[in-house]
Amino acid sequence: NDVGENEMPIYSGPTPTKAATAQYTYTFAGWTPTIVAATEDAIYTATYTATTNSYTITWKNDDGSTIDQTTVAYGSTPTHADATKAADAQYTYTFAGWSPEVVAVTGNATYTATYTSTVNSYTITWKNDDGSVIDETEVAYGATPTHAVPTKAADAQYTYIFAGWSPTIEAVVGDATYTATYTSTINKYTITFNV
Repeated sequence: NDVGENEMPIYSGPTPTKAATAQYTYTFAGWTPTIVAATEDAIYTATYTATTNSYTITWKNDDGSTIDQTTVAYGSTPTHADATKAADAQYTYTFAGWSPEVVAVTGNATYTATYTSTVNSYTITWKNDDGSVIDETEVAYGATPTHAVPTKAADAQYTYIFAGWSPTIEAVVGDATYTATYTSTINKYTITFNV
């Protein structure tokens, strides 16, 4: 702009702008040097205030559901509490970390929780037909439990032979109790009379 001597220069154009970067958004802050009445040719340069940009970080569970969203400044490394996943009948889950690996913020990002899984074990109780406990074993989910053949002592009237477990043994899906069943045979005795 041409101005007369001792006149105050006035900028009449649109407000100066500076393109934002991934890290900063710029706001016009004024001119440098400070504008003064014209006494000679002068060049004034626009100055800007830089504001660090913040980005949305989305934290998801491994099923795709959103756990949380946080706003984090460019260059900062986001953090989040460990995620949790409820155990199911087959597995217990332990938080293993975020995928991809959490890095300093350069834009919006999404991190997904990962877990390690441990197969659950269940208590299998083996009982005799009188209700007494023969044994208790821990068996992994999905495995079919087995047990040695139990015995039942004969009495004066019967001899007992193991017939199986009740109910029928199935793959483990939780705690279970199996009871031994027996078939009985009447004992026979030889009687001798001496006359």
